[in-house]
Amino acid sequence: MANEDSAWFRFLTWWGRVWGRVEARWERIMARVQRRKRQLRAEARILSAEVVQLGAQLWDKVDDLPFVPSSFKLRPIRTQYYGHGAFMGAAPALLADSRWRRILAFLMPDVFAQVRDAIAGGAEPPRIIPMMENNPVLAAFGVFRGATMLRDDGDESPHHLTGIEWDLFIDADLLADWALARGDDEAMARIMARVIDTGLIAHASPADTVQENLGICQYRDVRKTPKTGFGGVEIDSWLDLFGRALALAKSEDIAAAITEMNKDPRSDSDEECMRHTFWPVWPVRKSVELYREITGKPWLSVIIDIKSLRSSPEFLSDFVRALNTHGVHVAAVASFLLEEVLGVSSTSQTIDGTVHPPPREIQFFHFAGDLQAACDAGDVMEGQSVMFNGASLLDSAKTDSGWPVYSTKLRVLSELEEYRNRFGLHIGFYVQEGDCDHAAASLLSDLSEARPETFELGFAWGGLRDESHLADSQTVRLGYGGQRRLEYVGQARQWRLGGKP
Repeated sequence: MANEDSAWFRFLTWWGRVWGRVEARWERIMARVQRRKRQLRAEARILSAEVVQLGAQLWDKVDDLPFVPSSFKLRPIRTQYYGHGAFMGAAPALLADSRWRRILAFLMPDVFAQVRDAIAGGAEPPRIIPMMENNPVLAAFGVFRGATMLRDDGDESPHHLTGIEWDLFIDADLLADWALARGDDEAMARIMARVIDTGLIAHASPADTVQENLGICQYRDVRKTPKTGFGGVEIDSWLDLFGRALALAKSEDIAAAITEMNKDPRSDSDEECMRHTFWPVWPVRKSVELYREITGKPWLSVIIDIKSLRSSPEFLSDFVRALNTHGVHVAAVASFLLEEVLGVSSTSQTIDGTVHPPPREIQFFHFAGDLQAACDAGDVMEGQSVMFNGASLLDSAKTDSGWPVYSTKLRVLSELEEYRNRFGLHIGFYVQEGDCDHAAASLLSDLSEARPETFELGFAWGGLRDESHLADSQTVRLGYGGQRRLEYVGQARQWRLGGKP
């Protein structure tokens, strides 16, 4: 037996005290872990209960939405290259449809509640439309309605509804990690898998956009932004909600279909971008197959408008190939900065062993005059695909009655055609739907129909191809939206006739 005065005895005594403290600390740590686990389970139950409770509250109110939108017919657009903002302009039409109101209220109860509150507070379509930008259920509505609205004469443009627009935000840290991993295929594949898992389909607020342009990554801020406030949804959840909406739309008994789908668990995340989404999500290919079945198109295509300014053409090419492995085709990549997408059109796309067309590179401009200036400065490549706000092709004049009269800028159109021929351009245009009334939308619809050679990529109208939902008024609404402010600060310009300011 060790002598109490021996070094060994003193060591054992010291070690016993240390071990006792370690055990006590470990027990406290494990107790905190268990408390945290119980807290997380409780939070998950609360979130789950919140979905059920919110859904029940909304279900009672889904048929008494205090909103009857005006609907005005347009000449059916022959070439609607994509539904701008994932068909954001069709939001009033969705809310007027009782079946689709139920689909939205069930799949995205937070969005429906916020839209309903806005309408109850007096919001009209100009405010409601931006709340639904990039919404996956609205995208499904536009796709579903588009599949049943073919032109009677069968004269469809090959570019009609080429794809669904995605405004894309990527975590800047993953972009940096991917760049550092160049040359290590396994590492790049792991990082790209994270990109697919965490990328956001979201437009972001004007403030976020400004900060992103200043070099301050807004990805994490956008994750915290409500979906109706220009926030969004992660890619896999976006495709999941899109596919579920299509499945419910085609079901014969929507009540039974919703009851069955309601058995699927929801995410326990309280992040705005994940709130009330489903987890686990459906396999992407399930949504792809539903899209193919409903539209008759051979694949699901997207048009990516990259919002993360740290992106590069090499990264986007790898991103395109990663989407291909999930069965998603990329019809085009677009940016206001050509250097972000230059070269992506050489990316080969293979889905399930079949080679598909490469992405088109689209260079965005604010106004037609910005395109003219870029061409004059040599900043537009020959054969480039370009799009700009079609409001810059319209004029307005006040009448004695106070009501504006709109007209097309015929001389601008004539010179634009000269530029198209000189540079071999492929031209299309868009508008900000929340600021585009029926008269302006009708003029632009007629313009794209009358000049298909000039506007090969047509009118990327964000509503249904033959409807608008903003009534004419004494306020001029050509479709500029916030882009008009860019003109006032010298960041956008109108066309210079004859090359003169």
